[in-house]
Amino acid sequence: MLSTWTWKTRSKEMLKKRKSGAVREERPPLPRLGLKIGDRVRIIDIPMDLKDPEYDRKHDPKNYKMRTAELFRFSLGRVFRIYGFGRYGHVELHVGNSPVVRKKFGDGHSIWCEPEFLKRVGKARVQS
Repeated sequence: MLSTWTWKTRSKEMLKKRKSGAVREERPPLPRLGLKIGDRVRIIDIPMDLKDPEYDRKHDPKNYKMRTAELFRFSLGRVFRIYGFGRYGHVELHVGNSPVVRKKFGDGHSIWCEPEFLKRVGKARVQS
């Protein structure tokens, strides 16, 4: 049987060996469905809760001007370029670069979307 002192010492040694202890370091990479930075994609669907026209008022009545759900609904069916990927596999789209979106919502908007809601319509250009 291990003494309390030995158990505590071994526990401290294990913590030192782990360094950060983050679970994310060990998880396998998420599938991106063949998408790459620079690809052009069409938003073919959005999450069910964002389809509700009253979503912004229900979830953030004080900050209703953000209009997140409205931006997602407006972007549905439009084509955007991929600018990056998040830690959990979400795709970053700068929708504010589109003139139509910029006219209605202003400049500088970006959204993060799950890859299964996107369809690739153009590949990234290779720069030489």
